Amino acid sequence: MREIKVNTAAANSDDERDGHEYSNGSPSVRVSTFVPAKASLWKILRETASTKSFWRFLVVCLITLNVRMIFRHLDATLPKYLVREFGDDIPKGTIYAINPALIIILVPLVAAATTGVDPLLMIHHGSYISAASVFFLVFSTSIWSCILFVTVLSIGEAVWSPRLYEYTMKISKEGREGTYMALSSAPLFLAKLPVGFLSGLLLEKYCPEEGPRESKTMWLIIGSLTASSPVIMTILWPYLSKDDSDTAKYVELTTHETCSIETPYEDQSSNRKK
Repeated sequence: MREIKVNTAAANSDDERDGHEYSNGSPSVRVSTFVPAKASLWKILRETASTKSFWRFLVVCLITLNVRMIFRHLDATLPKYLVREFGDDIPKGTIYAINPALIIILVPLVAAATTGVDPLLMIHHGSYISAASVFFLVFSTSIWSCILFVTVLSIGEAVWSPRLYEYTMKISKEGREGTYMALSSAPLFLAKLPVGFLSGLLLEKYCPEEGPRESKTMWLIIGSLTASSPVIMTILWPYLSKDDSDTAKYVELTTHETCSIETPYEDQSSNRKK
């Protein structure tokens, strides 16, 4: 992969020294080509870990782990809960479909309306909305509470989930975007293992197929775990919201060659000189 860096200022200063005048407003453009330099994995990791912003980013990823677990409960726990509480005829597929339908509609609308808002702030507020959705199932065991749970959860997801990727790109350093993107996705996969174990344990104890059920207690435990993410983020906000100007150098992007692109005006100037 090659990156092209355009520097018009340097090219313009050179042309001014050569006596060029831009009567048609078409300055020359100088293009620098960058190619990845070879480096060991440990060197790349060491350089990435040496920046303060990386550790702050890592803390944000770990904090959002619990709020991401609720999306796995949407896949693993909610269908079993619906069948055991309301029977096999419950339209669990229709209820689940509320989530992707709202995401398709809300994500572009929310993104357009909050363009000027800091992504970390959107993650903070959106995680509160997602965490609050679980408590509809704590207060009521009904189909409408399930619908409200999925609806509010989807609204929160539309607020904070896309902005996590924006935050990742904002805080990552040049040449380290892939590393940061991989780390931002890691909590989603880390959440699957504990959720699978926890979901089976809670369903067996509080929402069994036969016998008395205490489903509200089950959702209270899930909601409390989910709510810990925004609460911890609030507590650590003075640290997470810092803006460090790290100036670490990276080995991936080094100048390989420099070439010049002439504009039509320069071609005309050369012809007149000849």
